Amino acid sequence: MKNKRKNRKRKNLNLVYVIPSLLTILNLYFGFVAINFAIKGKFSLSALFIIFAAVMDLMDGRTARALRSSTPMGRELDSLVDLVSFGVAPSILIYLWALKDFPKLGFFVSFLFVVGGALRLARFNTLSKDGISSKRYFVGLPIPSAALVLVSTVLFFKTPPEWKFFPIALGIVVFFTSFFMISRFKFRSFKDVNLKSREHYFTLFFFSIALSALAAWPTKTLFFLAYGYALSGPATYLKKVILQTFKPVQEDEQRV
Repeated sequence: MKNKRKNRKRKNLNLVYVIPSLLTILNLYFGFVAINFAIKGKFSLSALFIIFAAVMDLMDGRTARALRSSTPMGRELDSLVDLVSFGVAPSILIYLWALKDFPKLGFFVSFLFVVGGALRLARFNTLSKDGISSKRYFVGLPIPSAALVLVSTVLFFKTPPEWKFFPIALGIVVFFTSFFMISRFKFRSFKDVNLKSREHYFTLFFFSIALSALAAWPTKTLFFLAYGYALSGPATYLKKVILQTFKPVQEDEQRV
């Protein structure tokens, strides 16, 4: 009887560690399928599978924390998979969707996006190991959020608009999204949200509105949420700079 109980405990422990890794592998699978669809010219399907990969990425981290089964190997696997699903897949998608007619510009910004994602993940892993990372903020735009900027653009427009400067504008978007990943801008992680606290009722209300909007207008809502979150980091930084600039002036006026 004791041996049977021990075997059951071992099996349960193995499942605890395997489940998050299986979700990570699903993330990789969806990213690989997204690349396949992008090559075949099925851009909307490619974008959808990157979103599926983002859902798996969200679930594997939450599952690992809930089961207390986070391991160094799991974290490294997650980073490698994220580079494929949210770095390589979106860059191939955006290049084949609208930038292939401008090979030099398209190749440059698409590759820059992959490099920015790789550097972002490397820095995140380093900060996590050193225990410097914050639960409240991400330093630099997270790579899944950066991928959603490109994905939401494809889903919003469906086919590239026949605007003369659209490829240049899109190239600028990809460039700045890449820069935001390696920047020191702070982006809210929402990991500190405690739904039991009265202070976070407004956050819960906002998420309810966002979910309702996603159900009613999925592509438009995703587009504005993705771009809004990507711009929240530099906007917060500019607000901080402006407040620091005018604060001494206000203090001097009060003294006078």
